[in-house]
Amino acid sequence: MFSISILARASIGLGLAACAACAGFHPKSDDATPPQAFYTVTAEIALARHQPRVAALQYAAAAASETDVSLLERATQVAADTLQPSVAEKVAARWIEVDPKSVDAQRAAARAALALHKIDQAATHYRAVLANSPIGAEAEFAALETYLAGNDNVFGARQLADRLASSFPSSAAALRMQGFTSLRADDPAAAVRSFTAALALTMAGANQNDEGARRELLQTLARARIMAGDAERPLAQAQEKVEREDKPANRLDYALLLMTAQRDSAAIQQLEILARNPEYASVALRLLGLIEFQEGHLDAATARFAQLLRSDKYLDDACYYLGLIADRHGDSEHALRLYAQVQSGENALPALLRATTILQTHGAAAVAEELLDRLIEEEPQRAPEILAARARMYADGGDSPRAIGLLEQGVMEYPDSVDLRYAVASVYEEQGRIPDALRELTDLANARPEDPAALNALGYTLADHFKDLARARELIERAYAAAPKNAAILDSLGWVLFRQGHSLEAETYLRAAYADDRGGDIAAHLGEVLWQLGRPADAERIWSEAAAADGDNRLLKATRQRFHAMPQPAPAAHRPLPVLN
Repeated sequence: MFSISILARASIGLGLAACAACAGFHPKSDDATPPQAFYTVTAEIALARHQPRVAALQYAAAAASETDVSLLERATQVAADTLQPSVAEKVAARWIEVDPKSVDAQRAAARAALALHKIDQAATHYRAVLANSPIGAEAEFAALETYLAGNDNVFGARQLADRLASSFPSSAAALRMQGFTSLRADDPAAAVRSFTAALALTMAGANQNDEGARRELLQTLARARIMAGDAERPLAQAQEKVEREDKPANRLDYALLLMTAQRDSAAIQQLEILARNPEYASVALRLLGLIEFQEGHLDAATARFAQLLRSDKYLDDACYYLGLIADRHGDSEHALRLYAQVQSGENALPALLRATTILQTHGAAAVAEELLDRLIEEEPQRAPEILAARARMYADGGDSPRAIGLLEQGVMEYPDSVDLRYAVASVYEEQGRIPDALRELTDLANARPEDPAALNALGYTLADHFKDLARARELIERAYAAAPKNAAILDSLGWVLFRQGHSLEAETYLRAAYADDRGGDIAAHLGEVLWQLGRPADAERIWSEAAAADGDNRLLKATRQRFHAMPQPAPAAHRPLPVLN
């Protein structure tokens, strides 16, 4: 390590941003060019000072004309770790130029391209990885499946898997990966095709003795079939298996499939039986609690999660959901204590973010700010998400200018972050700056023309503000073609149809969306359509049902208030509804 004086630290700190701004990827080769060590040292200082973009740019400047593979690898890693895929893409290209046979360089370039939704480029790099991997293509596919399972670009991961599977049609691992990414991207029919083909290859090949992997694949195939609309056969097969061999593992599989089919009463019956088995009790209690919570049965969910706490299992999940329930009951002090006990897992960050909102709204803004500062330091990989949540906290508190300022600063620090761009557009929209919101979303859609999420966001916003409904529908239909079971896209398609005056057709898509996601936004839209169709009692039932689970939803509250002040419409004439694909 090295030491540096306080004065030098201050001087370098003041000059870092300027250096990064002028230090491109190919700096001028004159006497004024700083030595390479300057860039690497200042990059490491920037990392210590939590200045991710400066660190990435400084390392990129050091790597621009470098032939040292270890430095190129370090520069690429820093760019990836600091969430700067545009920088990582350029540095990885230099690494490949210096070492064309490097599998690690190709993999780094592929990951950067995926983050930027450059799917063809990502596929090209991954083909090079698969062709030259020292562990072999099948093992490489298995590793890639794990990576894609945690990748935020869900639709890009699916598109990448499709391209790679087409290049390796006889690879069971490639087809399995394709199936899992299709399922995650809300195209269960495509997942069924991939899993069926993968199973056929597995049975015919050398992996047929891997019973655990085969069992997992069969269960996931059954789940995909149910999600694709073919529920009866998989459920009958699972029930028959339980009757033939009454093992806890078989009963759990059956219960999970019943949950997938949204047959919650039957699932609860199976889970109640499992809860009497000491080995499976904690798993069953967790699932029972989740079902009750999602159904809005908060007292029943409280009992389940409290019992789970007493069992000393799944403590993070139990504390998180008990915190949410206390939060909804207005018991902020109890909610804070519970959120503080969520130590790890996927709910740890949401718990802390919710805690900061409680602190902010209960007069402890300074403590909330300190917690958010610490969160970004401790979770740098999730910094854009934390910044977006912080901005949302400001916006909800009525300080939209502060929210916009924070987000614009965040976009400068993380220019490739899609989440931050969406957050900027959302706050612009709330401020009434609709042209600015549409400009942000249009830029995203133009930069990511194959991304269903970007197409859907722009299409929905156009439709919601009665702007160019024909274009809005075309964008949403393109997104729907890529992800036919995605609840957000189904909601958007129903909403644009409603805006175009096709209320009955809209109901079909909105009901499909609500069947998958009973959130307040979808419920607000479905209820509005039902009310306009002359069915206010149905609308009220949907709104009340959603309010039990998502009572703080602003759109739901505003929609109910607006329609309660209006006279009830006459029933609409009945027309046949279209059939969903």
